[in-house]
Amino acid sequence: MSEQLLALLPVYGVPVIGFAVFLACCGIPLPTAVIMLFGGSLVATGDLSFWAVYPACVGAACGGDQVGYWAGRIGGTGYVERFAARGPKRQRLVDRARDYLERRGVIAIFITRWLLAMIGPYMNPVAGAAGMRWKLFIAAAIPGQMLYVLIYTLLGLIFSHNIIAVAQIVGNASGFLAAGVVTLALFWYMTRVLHFSLKKRRRRYLKPRGRRNRH
Repeated sequence: MSEQLLALLPVYGVPVIGFAVFLACCGIPLPTAVIMLFGGSLVATGDLSFWAVYPACVGAACGGDQVGYWAGRIGGTGYVERFAARGPKRQRLVDRARDYLERRGVIAIFITRWLLAMIGPYMNPVAGAAGMRWKLFIAAAIPGQMLYVLIYTLLGLIFSHNIIAVAQIVGNASGFLAAGVVTLALFWYMTRVLHFSLKKRRRRYLKPRGRRNRH
């Protein structure tokens, strides 16, 4: 996130956070979790209201999901191929989304809203192109996004003292940038803990397809 974006959050907080979350769920690479963490810290200081931030983020995330789903549903596999062809990293994530959807079905939609959120924006057009029924999609996507937003907004509240302390040192837009760096560090730490926890538990849904039947 840029210094300008962070500086706008206390003034235009809810619209900025909601718009960024919407774009990220449409497939534009933005640090959604970091944005919501910082939003949670602003809730803790009283600059923003939880009852404004939470529904705005949930609505924006669900709206982005719908854009991705219907783009895949209308554009079909051709759209998904063009979407994936924009870079090797995107191609890998689309391939992973396809594989996970084939193995888990509608459960994959729920899991990729929060636990495997990095492939959520790529799962949306894949699910649409695969012909998943819209009612099934939203039945899994909405609860998943509600959980995702709740987790990171509450984490922002919990760690707010660490984030805001940095901003108070400088007292200007640079302070908000520094606070964003702290937020990124917290996000990195949480994702590393989750990664090693999943690796230790050897979850089946993280195993490559070719290894599932090995003894």
